[in-house]
Amino acid sequence: MPYKGTVRGKVIELESDVPIPEGTEVEIVVKDKEKKTATASDHPRSSPQAILKFLDARPLCTPDDVEALLQAIRQGKRPVSFEGIFDKN
Repeated sequence: MPYKGTVRGKVIELESDVPIPEGTEVEIVVKDKEKKTATASDHPRSSPQAILKFLDARPLCTPDDVEALLQAIRQGKRPVSFEGIFDKN
Protein backbone atom coordinates (compact mmCIF):
# COMPACT_ATOMS: atom_id res chain seq x y z
CA MET A 1 0.00 0.00 0.00
CA PRO A 2 1.49 3.38 -0.96
CA TYR A 3 1.89 6.14 1.61
CA LYS A 4 2.59 9.80 0.85
CA GLY A 5 5.02 12.00 2.69
CA THR A 6 7.45 14.90 2.48
CA VAL A 7 11.24 14.92 2.90
CA ARG A 8 12.62 17.28 5.54
CA GLY A 9 16.38 16.86 5.66
CA LYS A 10 17.08 13.18 6.36
CA VAL A 11 13.55 12.55 7.69
CA ILE A 12 10.43 11.63 5.72
CA GLU A 13 7.25 12.96 7.31
CA LEU A 14 4.24 10.86 6.33
CA GLU A 15 0.83 12.43 5.84
CA SER A 16 -0.81 9.95 8.22
CA ASP A 17 0.10 7.33 10.82
CA VAL A 18 1.43 4.14 9.28
CA PRO A 19 0.82 0.76 10.97
CA ILE A 20 4.30 -0.58 10.11
CA PRO A 21 6.47 -2.09 12.84
CA GLU A 22 9.77 -0.37 13.57
CA GLY A 23 12.65 -1.96 11.68
CA THR A 24 10.53 -2.91 8.66
CA GLU A 25 12.43 -2.56 5.39
CA VAL A 26 10.77 -0.09 3.01
CA GLU A 27 11.36 1.09 -0.55
CA ILE A 28 10.97 4.76 -1.46
CA VAL A 29 10.01 6.04 -4.91
CA VAL A 30 10.91 9.70 -5.48
CA LYS A 31 8.50 11.70 -7.65
CA ASP A 32 9.46 15.03 -9.14
CA LYS A 33 6.61 17.49 -8.52
CA GLU A 34 7.62 19.61 -11.52
CA LYS A 35 7.85 16.81 -14.08
CA LYS A 36 4.76 14.65 -14.18
CA THR A 37 4.78 11.96 -16.84
CA ALA A 38 1.81 10.99 -18.94
CA THR A 39 1.25 7.95 -16.73
CA ALA A 40 1.43 9.87 -13.45
CA SER A 41 -2.16 10.51 -12.52
CA ASP A 42 -4.41 10.87 -9.52
CA HIS A 43 -7.18 9.11 -11.46
CA PRO A 44 -7.79 5.34 -11.53
CA ARG A 45 -5.96 3.53 -14.32
CA SER A 46 -7.94 3.36 -17.60
CA SER A 47 -10.61 5.72 -16.26
CA PRO A 48 -12.00 8.32 -18.67
CA GLN A 49 -10.26 11.05 -16.64
CA ALA A 50 -6.87 9.28 -16.90
CA ILE A 51 -7.29 8.79 -20.65
CA LEU A 52 -8.20 12.45 -21.16
CA LYS A 53 -5.20 13.54 -19.07
CA PHE A 54 -2.95 11.30 -21.19
CA LEU A 55 -4.33 12.77 -24.42
CA ASP A 56 -3.66 16.29 -23.14
CA ALA A 57 -0.02 15.41 -22.31
CA ARG A 58 2.83 16.28 -24.64
CA PRO A 59 4.05 13.45 -26.91
CA LEU A 60 6.86 11.31 -25.51
CA CYS A 61 8.63 11.17 -28.88
CA THR A 62 10.65 13.67 -30.88
CA PRO A 63 10.04 14.74 -34.50
CA ASP A 64 13.04 12.55 -35.42
CA ASP A 65 11.28 9.54 -33.84
CA VAL A 66 8.18 10.25 -35.93
CA GLU A 67 10.23 10.56 -39.11
CA ALA A 68 12.03 7.27 -38.37
CA LEU A 69 8.67 5.53 -37.90
CA LEU A 70 7.26 6.96 -41.14
CA GLN A 71 10.40 5.88 -43.01
CA ALA A 72 10.10 2.33 -41.63
CA ILE A 73 6.45 2.24 -42.72
CA ARG A 74 7.39 3.40 -46.23
CA GLN A 75 10.14 0.78 -46.47
CA GLY A 76 7.81 -1.99 -45.29
CA LYS A 77 5.03 -1.35 -47.80
CA ARG A 78 4.09 -4.26 -50.05
CA PRO A 79 2.51 -3.94 -53.48
CA VAL A 80 -1.29 -4.23 -53.46
CA SER A 81 -2.89 -6.89 -55.63
CA PHE A 82 -6.61 -6.70 -56.34
CA GLU A 83 -6.61 -10.05 -58.10
CA GLY A 84 -8.12 -12.87 -56.05
CA ILE A 85 -7.00 -16.50 -56.09
CA PHE A 86 -10.06 -17.47 -58.16
CA ASP A 87 -9.40 -14.76 -60.77
CA LYS A 88 -6.34 -16.58 -62.13
CA ASN A 89 -6.93 -18.74 -65.25
